[in-house]
Amino acid sequence: MKRSKPLCQTAPTFISFHCGKYSLGALTGQDTRALQAFAHLVELYAVSDTTGRHYAIQAMRATVQASQPSVWSLFKKCIPHVLDWSDEERLWLELEVPCDPSS
Repeated sequence: MKRSKPLCQTAPTFISFHCGKYSLGALTGQDTRALQAFAHLVELYAVSDTTGRHYAIQAMRATVQASQPSVWSLFKKCIPHVLDWSDEERLWLELEVPCDPSS
C-alpha cells in the first residue's frame, strides 16, 4: 500500500494551484517551515476534542505570527486543504489574525 504524503508536503502544491503559480515565491525559509507546521496544526484541530482545538488555535496563531505578515493569506488558503472550503473563513476568524497585514 502506498503511503500518502504528509500535509506539510502537499499543502504548498494546493496553495499554488489556488493562489497562482508564483504565490509561494515570497516565502522565506522561516515562512515555509511555519506554513508546514500550520498544515499539521490544522490537522490537529480537525481531530481534537474541545480542549485540543483550543490549544491548536493558539498554536496556529503563533505559527502564523512567526511569518511575514505579507504571506499570512497563504496560511488561510491552507485551511481548506486539510478541512473544507466552508471552514476557511470560520477558522481564520477564530485565529484573530488579519489576512491583510494593513488591517
